[in-house]
Amino acid sequence: MESIKHTRKALNVSLSEMARRTGLHREQVARAERKGIDVRASTLLILAKALGVPVCKLFGKEGQHERRGARTKRRRR
Repeated sequence: MESIKHTRKALNVSLSEMARRTGLHREQVARAERKGIDVRASTLLILAKALGVPVCKLFGKEGQHERRGARTKRRRR
């Protein structure tokens, strides 16, 4: 889930610091951040709590929250 990594970096939290805050192994945190990896709900809750964000913030794509409400241009046919 790339949004975990994006959120962590936006808050200037290192992998080592996340491991310390969560009690998870550093590699477990890194694995959760990888694209295409299924993460347990319990792990997501732990990560969200350590970052001080709601779990739903960890589900979006990078920049999705900033683009919310932006209009998209439609092509004319």
